[in-house]
Order: sequence, then structure tokens, then C-alpha cells
Amino acid sequence: MANIDENLKKINDELEQLSDEELANVAGGSIDGTVKDARFLYEHGILDDWDGTIETTFYWKSVSKKVDAGWAKAGITCVTKPLLWSDNQYFVGGKEITRDEAINIVKSKFKKIRDSLN
Repeated sequence: MANIDENLKKINDELEQLSDEELANVAGGSIDGTVKDARFLYEHGILDDWDGTIETTFYWKSVSKKVDAGWAKAGITCVTKPLLWSDNQYFVGGKEITRDEAINIVKSKFKKIRDSLN
């Protein structure tokens, strides 16, 4: 059975084969979920470069890496996914948790310090 790091590498290797333009044209709930994650992490001071225009200038590779890194600051491994049928996944200590559980962990560690611009 593959561990989380091996799964992340496999997913990232597959995503690296697509251009930013191809990934930006993928319509689906998970891109929206990643946008919502970016806004949430910005509001809690974990991301510092939310500019309110991410929906229209969304470049998957660079933004998804920042969101994954932001969740990691709270001790959560996030696997962002751009496809409609694939929701983002969240893990703590190798155990998958829900997005709501991940949000609650961040809220317990980081106070909301700002509102997003949108």
C-alpha cells in the first residue's frame, strides 16, 4: 500500500504534464474548493498574497502549491485536485479528515486576522 508521500508525488507528476492554461480551463468544484481554501487561509494569516482576483487569474500549479503549503503550516497535508469529480483531500498524521475538520484545526491554531477582499 502506497503512503501519502508516494500518492502526492504520483498526483503531482501527473499534474505537471498539463500546462497552466489546460488546468485553468478545467471547470469543476475542486478548483472552486481550492479558491475557497486560499481565501480561508488568507483570512487566517497563513497565506499572505490573496489579491481577490484569483478566480479570474487562476494558475493551478502555482496556486495549488501555495494552498498545500498553507495547510501544511497548520499541520495538515492537503492534496488539491483540479478535476470536477475529485475533491481536495486533507490528512493529519496519515489519517484522512474532512474539510470541515481541517478548517476547525486551523481555527483552533490561527485567529481570523482579516477579511478577504471579495
